[in-house]
Amino acid sequence: MKFIKRSDRAQPKVSLILLDWSVRESFHLLNYLSRQDIDRDLFEVIIIEYYSRISDAIRPVEAQVDSWLLLEMPDDCYYHKHLMYNAGIVTAKGEICVICDSDAMVKEGFIRAIITEFENNPGIVLHIDQFRNTRKDFYPFNYPDFAEVTGKGCINNVGGKTRGVVDDKDTIHNRNYGACMCARRADLIEIGGADEHIDYLGHICGPYDMTFRLVNSGHREIWHQAEFMYHTWHPGQAGEDNYLGPHDGRHVSTTALDALIRERVHPLLENAAIRQLRLSSDAPDSTRFEISPAHFKAWRKDKLRHGQQWIAGNTFRKSRHGFVIDRTPEGFVGYPKVLDHPFFSKAREALELRAATESMLLERLDNEISGDLRRLLPVIGTLTYLSRAFGLAFLYLQRRLLRFSQGVA
Repeated sequence: MKFIKRSDRAQPKVSLILLDWSVRESFHLLNYLSRQDIDRDLFEVIIIEYYSRISDAIRPVEAQVDSWLLLEMPDDCYYHKHLMYNAGIVTAKGEICVICDSDAMVKEGFIRAIITEFENNPGIVLHIDQFRNTRKDFYPFNYPDFAEVTGKGCINNVGGKTRGVVDDKDTIHNRNYGACMCARRADLIEIGGADEHIDYLGHICGPYDMTFRLVNSGHREIWHQAEFMYHTWHPGQAGEDNYLGPHDGRHVSTTALDALIRERVHPLLENAAIRQLRLSSDAPDSTRFEISPAHFKAWRKDKLRHGQQWIAGNTFRKSRHGFVIDRTPEGFVGYPKVLDHPFFSKAREALELRAATESMLLERLDNEISGDLRRLLPVIGTLTYLSRAFGLAFLYLQRRLLRFSQGVA
């Protein structure tokens, strides 16, 4: 792992995390970031390269890059975006982390809009949707006007907004969850960062894994109604010859959907550096990032059915006596379901039961959990579930009333 550049900005408000796995042809977002209408010291730009390539596409705009990190993963390992997300979160100095496309266009008020939204709504995870244009005469990227991108060839412009923002019937599939996701760095660390489970290897991945778990931890998911990104066609924009993890047939991870449905907050596989940040009151060196040695073996290309869908998901989660049972790289762990929330993370660590095998853990639960506690925990879990259900119903009603009032206005 090697830094080409390290940020010297003392206290940026926003950290933009841009990814490359030796595939990017253009980083023209950096040109648009140079035109923002706020003080440049309010945001930093972080480039995370998965392999060892020093991209020629960055050199013309290198002045806009604050931190540039090569993870130096072996060439025979398939890419895992979530590992790059975590590297960006650990490296970031800003209060707000922004994970977004590096080959998109943004207007001059883009960063200001993000900062303003968090000032007005502290407990949120923010997404910004993206207009997409399929015209091939914009490639190689030739800096078209914003009006050109939203005009002829734009596939999702509905009255000046994206179809995803306008249509709330199937938001998970209609909105571009990978275009731009923004969350407070402290909140991302609190939920354990991005999940480095093998289900997210390759094309079926995205920051929405963290969005869903942030929602489960009590944050509100909101989509900006006036600020957008703009994307033009380029070869391979949907990926080519991809390795696909488990998905719902429309390229949304079923592992992430499972987390949303089961109200899981923490990742199936947490990065060690993120875990240290989450549990330590004294933050370690922010430039120290750890890559699990197990990844070098598990993510090797010759071990994967390259270009085919990964059929069987590898998620594992059960319950017994009001305890969650999860598989970890070291074995199995059990903890009370009511502690599956970042607020209780340190208490959860103290109350975990661990064992090398599932049967050994079940035996410990049977022998070490008293009858009174067995009866009490499911009741508490049910009350927690009902409380959350009422909260979600109230949030849904709020959104419907807001849409109704906007329609009337």
